[in-house]
Amino acid sequence: MRIRTAAVGIVLLAGLAAGCGQSYDEMANDCLAALKARPDGDTSKPSECADIKKDDYTVLVGSLALDDLGWTDENGRFDENKMLDDLTKDDNN
Repeated sequence: MRIRTAAVGIVLLAGLAAGCGQSYDEMANDCLAALKARPDGDTSKPSECADIKKDDYTVLVGSLALDDLGWTDENGRFDENKMLDDLTKDDNN
């Protein structure tokens, strides 16, 4: 999985500094890495994400799901055409 620039960018906009000397963007990157490292099927929130705001955590999880589905372009942005192609393809092809 690629690092989702757009998702991390949204998280970075929060710009809050938190405990342990880490900036919010560093915590978001740690959270993203922990989410990527989760075993398939694990839906628990990693401890690295404990200080991430609920909305930011939702964005990170959603962006990883879009990426896993192959619905992002080479820049990590959502690609509606890839989604539509995937949803409308004939299983016999």
